[in-house]
Amino acid sequence: MGDKELMWALKNGDLDEVKTLLVKDEDVNRTLEGGRKPLHYAADCGQVEMLEFLLSKGADVNAPDKHGITPLLSATYEGHLNCVKILLEKGADKERKGPDGLSAFEAAESEAIKALLK
Repeated sequence: MGDKELMWALKNGDLDEVKTLLVKDEDVNRTLEGGRKPLHYAADCGQVEMLEFLLSKGADVNAPDKHGITPLLSATYEGHLNCVKILLEKGADKERKGPDGLSAFEAAESEAIKALLK
């Protein structure tokens, strides 16, 4: 399976393609080209259905990417409220800090996201 194909499908919300590609490689926690995991791409791009699918397959909700950014931080940075909510429901560590030394709450620009992170 090519990382680029999987990353493209994750970013664009092509759940059928991700399911097809992951049938060949069930490791939803593997590091892809660019040092990120599938859950980071889903969180970063606001792909709620993709996020739920990956979590149902055992994706590590707190796995950092090569920069130390968790999926929760990715979703927070991009302002994806629904992704933040799902990640918190699945046990994301809201106290974990990113490489800039900020927690998700400290990095959040959205008041709605800040309310979830309190």
